[in-house]
Amino acid sequence: MKYAVIGHPIDHSLSPVMHNANFESLGASSSYEALNIPEQQFHLIKDIISDKGLAGFNVTIPHKERIIPYLDEIDDQSKTVGAVNTVNIENGKWIGYNTDGIGYVTGLRQTYENLEEAKILIIGAGGASKGIANELQQFVKPKLTVANRTLSRFDNWHLDINKMSLAEAETSLANFDIVINTTPIGMKDNREVVISLDNLSSHTLVSDIVYIPFKTSILKLAEAKGNPIYNGLDMFVFQGAESFRIWSGQMPDINTMKQAVLKRL
Repeated sequence: MKYAVIGHPIDHSLSPVMHNANFESLGASSSYEALNIPEQQFHLIKDIISDKGLAGFNVTIPHKERIIPYLDEIDDQSKTVGAVNTVNIENGKWIGYNTDGIGYVTGLRQTYENLEEAKILIIGAGGASKGIANELQQFVKPKLTVANRTLSRFDNWHLDINKMSLAEAETSLANFDIVINTTPIGMKDNREVVISLDNLSSHTLVSDIVYIPFKTSILKLAEAKGNPIYNGLDMFVFQGAESFRIWSGQMPDINTMKQAVLKRL
């Protein structure tokens, strides 16, 4: 079986490294590649996927919302989030899923004890933020708080959360046990920090869903203050593992997937 990840740009993606390591570990003859599809070519997506003979594919920036009109069905998580990152092709039908939220939360639950009682601030109001919030609120007791630069971004949110501006979040940082950055600020060569950490409590876990670089600016700043940090590597691995399970119905070799990514990093 053949699989791929689609996005633009895509050359930085470690999805092929991770999935091909899993296939090899399981003795599967499947393959996985990265397909760069610029936005102006996206209307050809059905032909591109058909020509490649794919049984399924992942979707990354900037196509997670753009893919939805081309799908025959989407799961409940995708409906809530308004974005799809995994497509399974069954008997010619394209079925969309969103595994980002479950990927991040699966990793966080293994890292943070007593997560159910944590007071959590999520920074950013995009698709990843909504997916993580939707997954977290299923078992975290305190109401989640989500902060964004512009509050109008919450207009299409239907989750029961506290909403605030970044300025408000900065002044109330001491109230939170976990702070999660879901914005792209800090990716690659971007050295900005999305929010000031001056009011951060010493016990607060600071997390970023980015894994390249391994430590973004906000994680470096938090670490320098002595705070525990948590990056997006587990999210990347667990969302990929869930994609594989959807495609194949089999359990992946998660340790091999993670080690393959760490080796490349």
